[in-house]
Amino acid sequence: MESIQLIHADTTHTSLLAKLALDTFCESFEKVNNPDDFKAYTSEAFREDQIEKEIGEPGSQYILAYVDNELAGYARVRQSNEVKDEFPGKKTIELQRIYALHRFIGKGVGKTLLNYCLALAKDQEAEIIWLGVWEHNHRAQVFYKNWGFEQFGSHVFMLGKDTQTDILMKLNIL
Repeated sequence: MESIQLIHADTTHTSLLAKLALDTFCESFEKVNNPDDFKAYTSEAFREDQIEKEIGEPGSQYILAYVDNELAGYARVRQSNEVKDEFPGKKTIELQRIYALHRFIGKGVGKTLLNYCLALAKDQEAEIIWLGVWEHNHRAQVFYKNWGFEQFGSHVFMLGKDTQTDILMKLNIL
């Protein structure tokens, strides 16, 4: 069994995190999207200055996962008002990203990251953790359903000029 260590990323991890975020996103979605739209999105979303800005956002936390001292995946939780009207009076937190490099899928990285993110949400007294998952990412949907997440809506995700649909899922944690 591999040893998984988690650390909170700070600005000293910016370039490492930007590369990991790009690599995991490319592994997951590059082959199933229009190349021009994909490049337009990734060239903005995973720039080092963008990642550094996200690290510094109030209420944002990036967590890096290492398997036997090798960088394997990451997650990001953040405060977001996007779904506040869906859950009036409830404190929510968004699980905005959770990714593992393909060679580490099935080695407990996702499970470890999700457990940690749930603990972070509980520590912040969030009542609901929510996320958006691409409608065509069935493996991720099954992963979240197995954890008890359930669909509560959808929203538009722009990948370049391509309008895509993310399924919104939530888990009651308090």
